[in-house]
Amino acid sequence: MSGTAAGVAGVVCLLLAGLALEARARARPGLATAAQAVGAAMRTTPGRATVLLTWLWLGVHFLAR
Repeated sequence: MSGTAAGVAGVVCLLLAGLALEARARARPGLATAAQAVGAAMRTTPGRATVLLTWLWLGVHFLAR
């Protein structure tokens, strides 16, 4: 398996895991959804910095070509 194929497989696995976690959170009322988790993070300054740095990392690695 080439490096590119392994990278794509890794991203697909992460996306599937995220979708599974979101589906489980929506099915069980006690778990936080992704929107609720990001909303909670945005209430604090360190959380805002983390969200900003995450978006920056995603943009540099996936959108800037």
